[in-house]
Amino acid sequence: MFESLNDDQRRLFHAALSDWLLDAGEAEFDAIEALREEIAPGEVCSMLRLIRTCFARPELQACVPAALVALLRERNLLRPAAALTVLATAAGRP
Repeated sequence: MFESLNDDQRRLFHAALSDWLLDAGEAEFDAIEALREEIAPGEVCSMLRLIRTCFARPELQACVPAALVALLRERNLLRPAAALTVLATAAGRP
């Protein structure tokens, strides 16, 4: 999904991330920080690496803030099936 982004797609990812950060609440920042600590404890970790790793590990997918998943999907940066799985889990549906 994020494995083979070209330069334009990377720019689009970072633009989406910037837009999400403008509206994210404290709980969403905390969720991202917890994910970063899970994936790269004590290290610098790019957001692209963080999101890529979360979607490679099913147990972490549901921890990605739903608003970020929705924005990535809206901007065609996330496969619809992966986004729907995360959004359904976040909504408490199996």
